[in-house]
Amino acid sequence: MKKLIIIGAGGFGREVLMMAVDNPCNGADWAIKGFLDNRPDILDGFQQDANEVPYAMDYSEEKRARYRRDYPIVGDPLTYEPEEDDVFLCALGDPAQRQKYAEPLLAKGAAFVRLVHPLAVVSAFASVGLGSIVGAYVSLSPDCHIGQHVTVSYGAVLGHDTKVENWAEIGTHCLIGGNVKIGRAARVYPGAIITPKAHIGEHAVVAAGSVVFKSVKANTTVMGNPARVFDWR
Repeated sequence: MKKLIIIGAGGFGREVLMMAVDNPCNGADWAIKGFLDNRPDILDGFQQDANEVPYAMDYSEEKRARYRRDYPIVGDPLTYEPEEDDVFLCALGDPAQRQKYAEPLLAKGAAFVRLVHPLAVVSAFASVGLGSIVGAYVSLSPDCHIGQHVTVSYGAVLGHDTKVENWAEIGTHCLIGGNVKIGRAARVYPGAIITPKAHIGEHAVVAAGSVVFKSVKANTTVMGNPARVFDWR
């Protein structure tokens, strides 16, 4: 059986761990091995056993036993040498950080898997690339294509014929119309709305809650309703 290693043990890494625990592939295609992180103490102070959580949900003993967080940090993503049965996911939200820590492993021949939450609604005519993570209650319509190493967070809705290129990030509760193109390593923050046929350029940023009616040029940040170019300086 393959061994799943999650790159990044921060907040998103802990979310992805729980997604992996709940995924049907866990125990069938792979088993969770641990994390890669260059911060060896990043998990210190967090409960490792769900039974330790005060006022936690009244889950069955069997279910609570599944939710454990004592998986080790097995190395640094920049120096780790992939083993034969290792498979990987990168749990870093920032596309630049995701590339920084995933690409050295890819160069060493590392294999990545996709992780789609069982509560996501994914059309049989949609596709999700390797290394991508699709959260609960995401909706991917027919002929929607998600590239490799993309994150699509909880509750996002992507319309028909929409294409999301490699390394991009789609935040929680985004609404993306049909025939939209989201460029490589673009970031669409939570609650943003992108109207049909818009084009978000590579490395562009759409701020939280913005409404995009027109296309956004590469390497620009837009904010507001209607979304306009914003210079943080």
